[in-house]
Amino acid sequence: MLTYKTLRMPTLMLAVGVFGSGCLNAGMTEEEILAEEAAALETIATTIPTPSNGSAGEIRNSTTRLKNAKNGGSDVYDFANKKIGVNSTASCDGEGQKTVFEVEDGVTVKNLIIAGGKAGGNGIVCLGSCTLDHVYWEDICEDAATLSKDGATMTLNHVIALHASDKVFQHNAKGNSKTIIKNSYISDFGKLWRSCGDCTNNGGPRHLIVDNVKVESIKSALAGANQNYGDTVTITNLFVKGGYNASKDKPKICTEWIGVTDHNGESQKVNNGKSQWNTATCRVSQSNVQSW
Repeated sequence: MLTYKTLRMPTLMLAVGVFGSGCLNAGMTEEEILAEEAAALETIATTIPTPSNGSAGEIRNSTTRLKNAKNGGSDVYDFANKKIGVNSTASCDGEGQKTVFEVEDGVTVKNLIIAGGKAGGNGIVCLGSCTLDHVYWEDICEDAATLSKDGATMTLNHVIALHASDKVFQHNAKGNSKTIIKNSYISDFGKLWRSCGDCTNNGGPRHLIVDNVKVESIKSALAGANQNYGDTVTITNLFVKGGYNASKDKPKICTEWIGVTDHNGESQKVNNGKSQWNTATCRVSQSNVQSW
């Protein structure tokens, strides 16, 4: 299974693995090593670029399908920071919004701004493994992006996503499917990621990997995973605006649930919905959550 170790070998792990744990006591403290590692991380942008096609952007009448090379399209689509939305009339508070882009398996989408409000619709739906690189959401309508194919991986790199009343990234796919979020900034949202709690034929496992991500204004929790379906959440180098308040458990970081299938009732919170640390499901320690 892919873990954060395959994304980066942290300085702390390198120090312990190569020199032995004794070098930590003789030299740098763990806090100093974590600070050094943070300084070496990629820079995270917090401002969406100016749209290259004007502030109004392009609002399309229907969903655009980005075909892969195998199906006569391309494996890379570079939009040069164009703003694009879809003419969706459904309210952002309910269901039935149009999807802006459907992305086929193996496709990378680069330098794209998804229009805000109703024009953002259901955002981007990955129909297989996809990479969203420098993609920006001005004002999320339903979801920013959804992973729908069992066993697939959705990778989000250097993305900015703003203003989601509920979740930002929806994970419906099962079968060891993965959402990877790295080098990104997410602000003003209910949940960053949620494993579907009551989908038709629900199950798992689903995996979330978060590394080098800045967040602020979390209304509910960073992540919610279904304990009973074998989901995992692995978090390293998470930067929370104002930090994590352990005494108040705010903001909640990783919460565990008992999922249900076929909309058979509602998923149930584990341990009253409190943040879980260093469990089989929530693979995160408080030292991985830093303030900015």
